[in-house]
Amino acid sequence: MGVPLKFKTVFWAASCLWVGSWFIRPAFAESFEVEIGRMFAQGKDPEIRYAVQKRLEENPADPGPLLELADLDESQGNYSGAVAAYEDYLAQKNDWTVRRSLALAREQMGDFANAARDLKALEREHPQDPELLWGLARLCLEQARWRSFRTQASRREAMREAQDDLTALAGLAPHFALATWELAEVSRQLGDNTRALEAYELVLQQDASFKRAHRYIARLLARRGKYIEALAKYEQAMAVEPNDEGLKKEAQRLALTAPRQAQKRKAEREKQWESWTPPQETPIAPSPVTLRVGLSTGTGRLVFRGESDLQVETPAGKPVTVLKAGEDYGVLYRRARPPWRPKDAWRVQDKKGKTVASFDQRLWIAPLDPQKPVVLHAISSNPGYFFAKEEDRAYRGLVEILPKAGEGFNVINRVSLEDYTAGVLPSEMAPSWPGEALKAQAVVARSYALSRLGRHNDQGFDVTDDVQDQVYRGLRAETQRSNEAVRETAGLVVEHGGKVVPTVFSAQCGGHTQDYSEAWGYKAPVVGVADYDPRYNQDMEFPLSPERMERWIKEDREAWCRFWGLKGYGNYRWAWIVSAEDLQNKVPGLGRIRRLTVTQRSTAGWAERLWVEGERGGRVFKGDSIRGFLGGIRSNLIWIEPQFNPQGWPEEFIIYGGGWGHGVGMCQVGCYGLALAGRDFRTILLHYFPEGSLENLGP
Repeated sequence: MGVPLKFKTVFWAASCLWVGSWFIRPAFAESFEVEIGRMFAQGKDPEIRYAVQKRLEENPADPGPLLELADLDESQGNYSGAVAAYEDYLAQKNDWTVRRSLALAREQMGDFANAARDLKALEREHPQDPELLWGLARLCLEQARWRSFRTQASRREAMREAQDDLTALAGLAPHFALATWELAEVSRQLGDNTRALEAYELVLQQDASFKRAHRYIARLLARRGKYIEALAKYEQAMAVEPNDEGLKKEAQRLALTAPRQAQKRKAEREKQWESWTPPQETPIAPSPVTLRVGLSTGTGRLVFRGESDLQVETPAGKPVTVLKAGEDYGVLYRRARPPWRPKDAWRVQDKKGKTVASFDQRLWIAPLDPQKPVVLHAISSNPGYFFAKEEDRAYRGLVEILPKAGEGFNVINRVSLEDYTAGVLPSEMAPSWPGEALKAQAVVARSYALSRLGRHNDQGFDVTDDVQDQVYRGLRAETQRSNEAVRETAGLVVEHGGKVVPTVFSAQCGGHTQDYSEAWGYKAPVVGVADYDPRYNQDMEFPLSPERMERWIKEDREAWCRFWGLKGYGNYRWAWIVSAEDLQNKVPGLGRIRRLTVTQRSTAGWAERLWVEGERGGRVFKGDSIRGFLGGIRSNLIWIEPQFNPQGWPEEFIIYGGGWGHGVGMCQVGCYGLALAGRDFRTILLHYFPEGSLENLGP
């Protein structure tokens, strides 16, 4: 279903035998790999070196353990050690894949002259090998950067050669989004704007986490005079990078350059709001539980309307006013500005600016017709993520406005548990997916919400409406299929010991889920499971040794969540690139970055601790903070490869990864795969939560 990002071995046969240095391994060899895998997960590198050396002494005819040393050194950024291990291996056994690894290691350590010689020789033997093309393209980019190692006539010629290699690679590895990104970047720098625009658009189709592509597409569209399209793309770019001041200024300059088009774009957005008709509410199922969902915090302005007349009242039931159906109203906050405005002020105003209510305590806005929703304008969702958006939404239940002195106000949706589940299910899982997958997601969403009751009491709600908890888009997201799945599972939850299990989930686990306790340090009845058919991956025993860890992440391994063609989820394996300079700016005081090292992994191989070493000290990043530090990567299931310059400093880091999200609990795409394989929702849930049981929620 896809092409591996990096081919360190050939494709696997059904027998799962490695066609490489350790062809048919005796049973006792597995215990050795599991032993060093446990050491590798715990960061016990000296113990691994001792175990490997002992293994080599016991069986000198088998050079295989040298590959464990090579990958261990590569994981630490020690490429001179990796080169030595590869050379020792090749002195005993000739294997072209190991020669390729040796050439790439030389390139990564900055030995460009020898790397070019070896890669060119291998290319003549294997001209269609994607990993060689990737290495050659990267080499050309380095040659464009460093004149002293350039074999081409000029920097431009080096970049054109890189462009040719990347174009060929795109045909051989259509899912390798990083190569498409590099093709777009090279084409832009060469002034080949047509190819650059095509490549940026393609990379967003392959992997939307390349957030900067929105910005460059906007620039290229603006250069072509397509101002309305450019302004729309800038809006999208600012949604995914809301804190980028330079980006905001770019968009503002374009709006000033093309004021008529900017005004037209604004009018189009207002027309969308005015003409939007929310879907009709349909009954879901009764529930004894009411949830408080945080829609926004610290807001200064909110525009809303009702599909029926709206009753504005206090939580105690004291009426304040009634607002007419179909008309726009706004909630506005004004911060205190002594002496002109001695106190903070909160008001509800009509479209003409007339104040219809002033308040400083909570207000409830509820439709007089309980079958009609409250409609909110321009709700921001998941800011900072590549899937961020702003949209108009409609909500069941009622909307609460909670004043926050000095901050503005929080917007909260009070809604029944089943109605909430109906708004979550199609927001978190495509309604077109198999029905059993939808039912599993409905039970998980319901259980998770119950496990979070009161967690955000300081903000006045239980759960957020974004990925911090679960994405909830209200009535706008609902479909007939998803609502049917909610009804058919109404009241069902996952329990353990009489308590609701915190049924967390992620988009893709990469083939093996994590323990809750290993990922977050808290005990919960959620354990890691191998997420693939037992007939596959028999060569992989967790925790993985260094050599197996690299292969697991870089190869296209079988798993329930391996679906390259599934819309929005074609990133079972992925790659990312980040510059050393960008990382240096995130850790002021450390000076120039020397290396990045994963010093601790979970049993499933996910990075738990990342050591960042600079010229003036170091810093440790833990857990989910690793993803943010590395530029918002999809997961912590990573393998890091630095690219050193001739002076021995890393210029950038290529991060190979698997999965999307935290990898704990239910794997959503794995759920899809299991449903396609004929598993029902109960079987799916007990696969991901083997310590839980399905129970009906009592009153």
